[in-house]
Amino acid sequence: MVDLPRFTGSLKPATLEWNSPIVQIKLREELQQKRKLVKVTNGLTWKELKCAHNQNNSKKSQLLKELFECAKDMVGRDTTQEAVEESSAFLFEALKDTTSISSLESLKLQQVFGPFPATLATKAFECVQQLSYILSKESDESSGTDKLNSDYFGHNIKLDFDFCDTNFENLYEEYEIESRTSVSSGDSFVQHFRDTLLLHQNVDLEKQVCQNNLSSSWLQDQCDVYVKTNPGSICSSDLASAIYDILATSKSNDEIQNDLFDLVGFDAFDLILNLLEKRKEIIDAGSVKKSGTNNATEFQYIDPVHKLRKPLLGSQVTIHSELEKDFVKKMHKEERKLLRKDPELYKEIYNQNCNELQNIQSQPLFKRDTTTSSQQYPFVFDEFAIKKHTSSFVGGSKILLPESATKSSNKKYEEIDIPASASKLPDYLNIFVEIKNLDEVGQIVFRNIKKLNRIQSIVFDAAYNTNENLLVSAPTGAGKTNIALLAVTHEIKQNMEMGVVKKDAFKIVYVAPMKALASEMTETFGKRLQPLGIVVRELTGDMQLTKKEIQETQMLVTTPEKWDVVTRKGFSDVALSQIVRLLIIDEVHLLHDDRGAVLEALVARTLRQVESTQSMIRIVGLSATLPNYTDVAKFLNVNPLKGLFYFDGRFRPVPLRQTFIGIHATGFLQFTKDLNEVCYKKVHENVRNGKQVMVFVHARNATVKTAMTLREMAKNEGEIADFEPDKNAQYSIMEKKVMRSRNKQLKEMFPDGFGIHHAGMLRQDRNTVEELFSKGFIKVLVCTATLAWGVNLPAHAVIIKGTELYDAQKGSFVDIGILDVLQIFGRAGRPQYDSSGHGIIISKYDKLSHYLQLLTQQTPIESQFVNSLTDNLNAEVSLGTVTTVDEAVKWLSYTYMYVRMRINPLVYGINYREKEEDPLLEKHRLDLIKISARKLDKAKMIRFDERTNFLYPTNLGRTASNYYIDFPTIEVINEFFKPVMDVGEIFSVVSKAHEFNQIKVREDEVIELEEHLNESCVTPVKGGTDTEYGKVNILLQTYVSKAQLESFSLISDMSYVAQNATRIVRALFEISLQNNWAIMAKRLLTLSKVVEKQLWEWEHPFKQLEGIKFELLVKLEQKKLTVDMMREMDAKEI
Repeated sequence: MVDLPRFTGSLKPATLEWNSPIVQIKLREELQQKRKLVKVTNGLTWKELKCAHNQNNSKKSQLLKELFECAKDMVGRDTTQEAVEESSAFLFEALKDTTSISSLESLKLQQVFGPFPATLATKAFECVQQLSYILSKESDESSGTDKLNSDYFGHNIKLDFDFCDTNFENLYEEYEIESRTSVSSGDSFVQHFRDTLLLHQNVDLEKQVCQNNLSSSWLQDQCDVYVKTNPGSICSSDLASAIYDILATSKSNDEIQNDLFDLVGFDAFDLILNLLEKRKEIIDAGSVKKSGTNNATEFQYIDPVHKLRKPLLGSQVTIHSELEKDFVKKMHKEERKLLRKDPELYKEIYNQNCNELQNIQSQPLFKRDTTTSSQQYPFVFDEFAIKKHTSSFVGGSKILLPESATKSSNKKYEEIDIPASASKLPDYLNIFVEIKNLDEVGQIVFRNIKKLNRIQSIVFDAAYNTNENLLVSAPTGAGKTNIALLAVTHEIKQNMEMGVVKKDAFKIVYVAPMKALASEMTETFGKRLQPLGIVVRELTGDMQLTKKEIQETQMLVTTPEKWDVVTRKGFSDVALSQIVRLLIIDEVHLLHDDRGAVLEALVARTLRQVESTQSMIRIVGLSATLPNYTDVAKFLNVNPLKGLFYFDGRFRPVPLRQTFIGIHATGFLQFTKDLNEVCYKKVHENVRNGKQVMVFVHARNATVKTAMTLREMAKNEGEIADFEPDKNAQYSIMEKKVMRSRNKQLKEMFPDGFGIHHAGMLRQDRNTVEELFSKGFIKVLVCTATLAWGVNLPAHAVIIKGTELYDAQKGSFVDIGILDVLQIFGRAGRPQYDSSGHGIIISKYDKLSHYLQLLTQQTPIESQFVNSLTDNLNAEVSLGTVTTVDEAVKWLSYTYMYVRMRINPLVYGINYREKEEDPLLEKHRLDLIKISARKLDKAKMIRFDERTNFLYPTNLGRTASNYYIDFPTIEVINEFFKPVMDVGEIFSVVSKAHEFNQIKVREDEVIELEEHLNESCVTPVKGGTDTEYGKVNILLQTYVSKAQLESFSLISDMSYVAQNATRIVRALFEISLQNNWAIMAKRLLTLSKVVEKQLWEWEHPFKQLEGIKFELLVKLEQKKLTVDMMREMDAKEI
């Protein structure tokens, strides 16, 4: 903020110090900075626009809301609030001085927002014009005070200081010296100025030497202090020399800070900060000392004590290896002989020897001891760990890249390209297992397949012929499903007698990460195992099974959360968990995700069950390529010599080239513009070469917007012909098929070779688009990630356009998960047609390093278990598998968290001293358990006897475990849940649950929430639209009322609220039963049906049936015809 002139400033005494030229120079510098600040912040922001009007004027408030809604429609309702605000301010700036929406203005808006309806621009123009008129009128009335662009007083007045007749450039330099040498404030200006004039004749030399003495002594002092506080480190002079060498390099501060941290450690953070701030001075000082200034002693008036102290730059020292010395001797002998005999040959041999000598000199002096290297495992093929890498800095992070990677940068973006691996696999891996050589069961399961691929053939023996636990880490699309099928077939063979499968003797559980994938796997396994009479069923939140159906099923395909709930219940499903013989966990790299804690709980529970019951449960983990696969193998109890399989990118069916692009722009509008331009550039590069491209976006309406924008850019560039489909014999048939579609955008874009695909389209239209793309009539398909998970529709190139998407579970925009990125990149490259695929990800620059590290396997998989330790401990105590603190400590040793705590203790809050004193971390585990047990005891979820260390379950804890209720939610229930409450109060308790903590109130949603508060809500809403729990309450009642929402984020939030509220209400019903609250139990049972069926208690039951017209339902309610009454009536009466 610019400081306004103050009256008291003019009263300052005209002292010599105030009138000094140095002070005046300082004032001039500050004035220039203020003017720069005003120039930078001159652009209008939405916050300024809102503050520029009287809040009491309803007309202006309404106009601003309308402008905000127009901007939201233009930019897309799936974007962040900051993006909409920036777009609103841009609209105001762009349209306030125009008289109409001309083609030029429309083109200007389209370049920023892409295609949009003309009516939207007209509406925005009218809002802006009315706002401009009202604001200008208000401005005139307020005595010329401009609230939009306030300039500070005197900004246009030129000031001329009456400086002394002095060389001000040198004087300004002296001001810098003066500020460092701390001239006493008591010195008179006259004496100080005379000293300054005396030094002017040697000012350059004096400046260098003063800086030299000051900087070198400061550096040496800092090193002395560091050495004293860190005994056992190198001497201070050597440390100063090493620090100077690092500072003197051409690297940026971001790059050298990692080297400084490696040298002095993280504890010396303040020292490193000071070094970076004084970097230039230290380098200048070192260069002066190095040049050996003779008359330096003439000016060493600051601190003669430190005269000889400086960073030891040292003379050059050359160290020759034994190999180098031997080679030089040999080279000299040969050269002397050749020089006498054949001078021409001597020149050739000399050049060869120089090159060879250079190679020898480039080799490291100290080679690593091969005996201390990591153990080599027979089935680990990790080229990245063996090959050379180059260190690169991306977004301030140090990243190792393959030697073949290239990096380019310009004003708009930075691009890193990692080409597909050109390495060939060893010949001994070219052995493929043929299906005809399998036994009869294997041939039935793998019918219509001639042979297994390379990865499947390598894993075959361990998966098909042994009971070993397995971890198979391989690229997406490498055929991991068939590896799971090999393990399933082996388990079926284990339970066969006389050619008959004992179906009641075993269960196989396949844990898929998503419901959509679970559905796909159910279909795949069902078809393969049907000839053997094996029943495969899906068990997810969407597909509930009865006990009879579960008993009749041999293979269950489920999600981690659902299987966790099933195994938590213990007594009711004990028979199910006891006969599980094979547990297959797909996408094990989810351990790094927030949901990873569930996988840890499942594996720990399974491993403890194996030990306690002495039964055999085989665990098979399938994963994309992992950086720390040995840690995950240890967690899954895999023998690394027999069951650990790691396959790098060379095993991919189609080699993958990866391109990472980071956009530099930070403002939303500029970022969107650059994003579209870069995306179009990459799309056109591929299409021009005859390749098809899939562009993945993160919202349904963004598919249409992106496709239309890319098409418009192609037309503007005159390159639309490159995208148009070939007019062959089939084209007319396909065109007729498209024209029969009801999708207007699809019909409009198809002739230009563009298409869209998302889950909101009709199934018929999606099938048409898939067929058109597979036949090559659509060159560019813009789609959502559901296409990557559902349909196997590969393309040569896939582009992830932007990485932000709305996550209802976190209530904010988050970055796309690595699971989705791997799945999308798995669609790059068509095995039948392409020799390589191309995966491109375009993100903000600061996100670039994140995805580079993930996709080049440089970020180790860490545990997320500690975040949900309290809830998981309650589940184990309720199940009865943990009854004492010692058992709980032992239980933690089965988790992935325990594996990683021992390897990387700092991440988990354990210092190295604690790790050395307690290698097994028993004390740390004990502390974790006791802290969690005390929390649970306070919430009455368990009873913890600290004297005996026993843990006892309670009914409240069992209910929380069975219904997956978080520990903080139970605290809310304990505080607010009463024996007698009405429906509104119950909804208020549910809305305050911890599960909804991440849901935030956004300004752009308030108008819509107020509408539904008035129209859709039946009971009073405590907190209104201004609080988080008020928003949850409104969304819950809107869901029950079946009202339609417009905002993308509200739709996601409502779906999340409905999903969680159902089980919370059901849990409250159970708690009421346990407390013998009869009235509340009856009310909550009714309310649970209300939420589940989306039907208020007083509404007609037929409303929950689909296909009944709204008019008919109104008549039934008016006539008050109940189901019982209609049962007694005949057809004519009805």
